Amino acid sequence: MRIKDLRNDIFSPKDIEQRSFEIIDSEVPEPRPFDGNEWIVVRRMIHATADFELLKLTEFHP
Repeated sequence: MRIKDLRNDIFSPKDIEQRSFEIIDSEVPEPRPFDGNEWIVVRRMIHATADFELLKLTEFHP
């Protein structure tokens, strides 16, 4: 296989991010411990760190 052929399999950053969010959503079934904007923040934190422990460690305060 040539390097040029491998490049065709590389996803764009947006594709990688979307797939990561899909994986996180599938690993944390509903009902999730966070709703709405809180889930958006926690999901991005998990995406950035690959640390699902953040589900237990994260708290939001008014």
